[in-house]
Amino acid sequence: MDIRVCDNGNLEKFDQYLDMVKKYKIGIELQTFAEPHLKNEKKLLNMQKAATAKIKHKSMHAPFWDLNLGTALPELRNTTMKYLEHAYKVAKELGCDAIVFHNGYVPFTSHKKGWIKRAKTFWQDFFADKDDSITIMIENMLCLDSSIILEEIDAVHDKRLKVCLDIGHAHGNSDMPVYDWIRTLNKRIGYMHMHNNHGKINTVNNDEHKGFFDGTIDIKKIMRLVQKHCPKAIMAIETGFNDAEEAILFLKKYAK
Repeated sequence: MDIRVCDNGNLEKFDQYLDMVKKYKIGIELQTFAEPHLKNEKKLLNMQKAATAKIKHKSMHAPFWDLNLGTALPELRNTTMKYLEHAYKVAKELGCDAIVFHNGYVPFTSHKKGWIKRAKTFWQDFFADKDDSITIMIENMLCLDSSIILEEIDAVHDKRLKVCLDIGHAHGNSDMPVYDWIRTLNKRIGYMHMHNNHGKINTVNNDEHKGFFDGTIDIKKIMRLVQKHCPKAIMAIETGFNDAEEAILFLKKYAK
């Protein structure tokens, strides 16, 4: 099992995350560069490149705030492409094999068929000059169910595009039980953000990023479904720092 820990863009604890990665011989998801206007980016890039040089399995989170790849607005599409292209260059320099990226779909703001058609064209344009060394993992955030990502992945039909299922977002934002997300997306899932929360509270998103056993998601059930439907998916732990080690030990034990 490919286990990675997300550093949550926490530069103060970055060295401690690296110690955890080395101790348990796992990978890392670098989230520093999810900040779209990062100060001292080149300096941070060089620092993280040197610090993670010996880590085999690396991924990074691309900027996503306010971006939308299926938009009907040319200017917003171009801006979205600009940030993703830049993230791709950063990921290449860092030696990452995966980029996590939100597609930007917001329910009720766009006709789904038109949005998917535009998303398909976006991905065809993006992948036109790319090799297969990096997989883009589309993460759910505000989606009410799995259909928009499922149809997007199937429309593009490219092995370089897979799903990052964030179980916390699915549990806290959607109307579909998180377990059904796994069943429906199946082997389209190449990556998972693993953390827990208490679901919707007063119908509002409650994305707490709790430890594996501090919430109302049954993590053991999640893992049984993963084993059945997407056993090759990368498990990226996205809890807070203090809960990460417990999660690593659980996944390590489960993988045996």
